[in-house]
Amino acid sequence: MKKKYHINQELCFVKNLPCLQRGFTLVEMMVAGVLLMTVTMIIVPAIYWVHCEQRQTEHCQIAIVEVENMMERIAALPFDDINQPAVDKFALSESTSGQLHDPSLAIEITDSGDLPVMKKIQIELGWKDHRGVNVAPVRLTSWVCPKESL
Repeated sequence: MKKKYHINQELCFVKNLPCLQRGFTLVEMMVAGVLLMTVTMIIVPAIYWVHCEQRQTEHCQIAIVEVENMMERIAALPFDDINQPAVDKFALSESTSGQLHDPSLAIEITDSGDLPVMKKIQIELGWKDHRGVNVAPVRLTSWVCPKESL
């Protein structure tokens, strides 16, 4: 005897065949929600950490460029004008002061003890991070001598 299959037009499935489940059950939706929350709890802190590291790297690059420019300005002075009172007048650029949180600039000129015709220039630029903690400062040291001694 042949089985008759009737197609129900309203429900769009064949009778007497195993029922195919369509859509999500409540348990599947809860599992998907838990997985989504877990992924979100991992990704959001990672994105925040990457953002903070990128901002810190930008600040470090800004400080490096500022210290390099400051060293070029000091080294361009005549040898006799490179002294502590002259460099104490130097200040950070407005853009650097605006981008770094609480920057501190220190410039030190010393005569080289080994070579009396040379001067040692040390520049240090420090700042604080977004939490108010001091960051490792950027330092640059150079020695200059009179042009006629070259």
